[in-house]
Amino acid sequence: MNTKPDLAEKVGELKEQLVKDLMDLVSIASVYDGETFKLQPVKDAANKCATLLKGTKVEQKCIGDKDRNAPLVYATCGPDNPPKGTPTVLLYAHYDVVKAGDWGEAAFKPVIEGNRVRGRGAADDKSGVMMHVGAVRAFDGKPPVNLKIVLEGEEESGDTLETYVRKNADLFKADFVVIADAGNYRLGEPTFTTSLRGVVDVDVTVSTVGIPKHSGVYGGPVPDAFMVLVRMLARLLDDAGDVAVPGLVREHWQGHEPVEQEFRKEAGVLGGVRLIGTDTLGSRLFDKPSLNVVGLDGVPSMKDSINLLRSTVTARVSLRIAPKEKPEDAAALLRKFLESSALNPWNAKVTVKPVDAGGAGFEADTTLPGFAVARSAMMHAYPGKDVTFTGDGGSIPLVTQLQTINEKSPLLLIGCQEPTCLIHSYPESVDIDELATMALAECYLLDLLGSGAKATGLEAMAPTAVPAGR
Repeated sequence: MNTKPDLAEKVGELKEQLVKDLMDLVSIASVYDGETFKLQPVKDAANKCATLLKGTKVEQKCIGDKDRNAPLVYATCGPDNPPKGTPTVLLYAHYDVVKAGDWGEAAFKPVIEGNRVRGRGAADDKSGVMMHVGAVRAFDGKPPVNLKIVLEGEEESGDTLETYVRKNADLFKADFVVIADAGNYRLGEPTFTTSLRGVVDVDVTVSTVGIPKHSGVYGGPVPDAFMVLVRMLARLLDDAGDVAVPGLVREHWQGHEPVEQEFRKEAGVLGGVRLIGTDTLGSRLFDKPSLNVVGLDGVPSMKDSINLLRSTVTARVSLRIAPKEKPEDAAALLRKFLESSALNPWNAKVTVKPVDAGGAGFEADTTLPGFAVARSAMMHAYPGKDVTFTGDGGSIPLVTQLQTINEKSPLLLIGCQEPTCLIHSYPESVDIDELATMALAECYLLDLLGSGAKATGLEAMAPTAVPAGR
């Protein structure tokens, strides 16, 4: 393997500073929600990212309304005199985070506990930012490939970057794309994520009476809108727990199969609670639809409870779809089912509206030769271990957009977010050694890609075969 012998030593020297910079970045409450008066912390995080990319040509681009959108940090760097054929590599991560929730202000006061940095965004996805920063620093800002580094601030909130990418495709074209918003299936086990489900959200509104009515005077014959809605929602799953919407794509997962006992522990499933659905656990997680309710309007809180029949209620239904399902098809099928008499025998007024256009799923083409290069780089960073190919039940719609404009380029999903990180939960954290090792793996990848610059295409850089990803 033609990697520079000092890369591991260099990353080792950088490790302490990477951790310090990660903690500084985590301390910025970069929760983007589109509100002008809350945008400053997001801008502060963008400025911090720009500072961290010292040694690159970095700028902040406006991807929408400058007063309501997070800046896109876009940086480039490469060798001084790149030989003909030097590949272009795009590195992506996001610096925005989900809300702290019950964690409160402590979420943005990062601490080191054992070998982990704890704080909101420490893993998702500020570890991805620092992974890229570590690679840039290891090469002193002059990697052997032409780098495009893309750090955005709206991924967690319904991304606007997809539209910007479509309109500015040349900025995002590359011979190899690395998305650092995934991770290893288990701490210390090198992993490629080769499959993502898509997502469709709809708001279903049920109305039964003009205004709320006294439940004692009218209850019985007059249907309560919320009870009608509950009945409809319950029928979205069959008795086994599978999504009951007819016509949706359902596939069988062929890749790495999760261990149920480990999965139950990671998910925090209570003792005695049975898992739902049929087929293998991998199929249920990665290749079949799943459904849940993510929001509710029209029902008072417990402290505001009152004896009234609810007149109008709305639920936001989120449907995860198989990687090959088209979002518009899934939305139409879900709407048809929600509006059917099978779910509404009492003929309540039902309206279904899509929340947005939805996001498509993703399947990597692991036969592209660049995957063999990436596999070698990962195995070099994790000596003695081969790469596991797995899926992710989550959705990253931007990935599909990047694949569309880079149709023949390998798109690699990797990162530092293994299960014990507890992303979007409490207490989110990232393993320090995992961060350093993934930064090293990225260094090896860039070095391998750069060493093949004189070859014709990536084919000449494929030192080993890649097993089927599915």
